[in-house]
Amino acid sequence: MKNEILKAVKFIVKNGLVKGTWGNVSIRDGELIYITPSGIPYDILKEEDISVVKLDGTHISGLKPSSELPTHLEIYKNREDVNAIVHTHPVFSTTISLVVDFIPPLVEDAVMILGPKINVSEYALPGTLELAKKVVKALESNHAVILRNHGLITVGEDIKEALTASLVCEKTAEIFLYALNIGNFNLINEEDAFILRNKYLNSYRQNSKDIR
Repeated sequence: MKNEILKAVKFIVKNGLVKGTWGNVSIRDGELIYITPSGIPYDILKEEDISVVKLDGTHISGLKPSSELPTHLEIYKNREDVNAIVHTHPVFSTTISLVVDFIPPLVEDAVMILGPKINVSEYALPGTLELAKKVVKALESNHAVILRNHGLITVGEDIKEALTASLVCEKTAEIFLYALNIGNFNLINEEDAFILRNKYLNSYRQNSKDIR
């Protein structure tokens, strides 16, 4: 699990989803949560630094966990289907958090992988239980939620799915900003969005845990 965390943080840095030490990644393994530590630069992060906590928040080993641990734990407690969480601060998704309340069903891959509508959660201070609860509420059964004035959280049944969701959400946010600037765009209707989402969940989902 710790090696998967290290590969994941390299992935989010390589793809421009974070700057500096911002953002965090976690993986659930039974009752244990492996999560990036607080304030450690990703380029010097080692396996022994990865924080291990119980689902109740008890610290088991490694360095002090990310300050966003409450949000990770709250998602895991409310979503049995989620085994990995990626929190990033990408430009387009964060911009979306400032100007709208959700991204509507625009393109097929986003609807399938992320959900019919990507909600923006209500604002709360980072690292708080209040934020955690607002994130869970806005996430619903989707695989992405945008945090007001903050950034992006994506989830998955494994770390590869959560990372893919991050890339797809950032691309979709960019598309939406272009569409808003043009001022006239088509949406996928609710019935078709439901069909597409279920097709992904039941047929298209990939189970490989490799991160390329």
